[in-house]
Amino acid sequence: MEPIFIEYQELEQITDGFSEKRKLGEGGYGKVYWGLRDNGDEIAVKMLRDNFVLDDNEFQNEFGHHFKLKHDNIVRLVGFCHESKGCDVIEHEGKCVIPEKRYRILCFEYMHNGSLQKHLSGMLFLHN
Repeated sequence: MEPIFIEYQELEQITDGFSEKRKLGEGGYGKVYWGLRDNGDEIAVKMLRDNFVLDDNEFQNEFGHHFKLKHDNIVRLVGFCHESKGCDVIEHEGKCVIPEKRYRILCFEYMHNGSLQKHLSGMLFLHN
């Protein structure tokens, strides 16, 4: 199955507004949330940080790398979201402007056994 576009509105809904109770973890690139789609699929929703310096080309590269990865031992990319929404009108340098908020999100299959970091940390602890 190829990754599909998932609208921001759906991702916001299935993560209860990206609530803390749905947060699975976070790292340098952003936070990951648990979501349950209407079709019953559980997914891990990785919202890339607003302040993360990632232009459209870099996002496309990141998406492309995950898109190409197909292996039984690698979490599968199931969807993505790349949307911009206008916000309230603000004044900037004497002009009224409508800023855009960009949402860059990658959606992966949800793994019930916890994070890779947890498993690697456990393995390192056992071997030391």
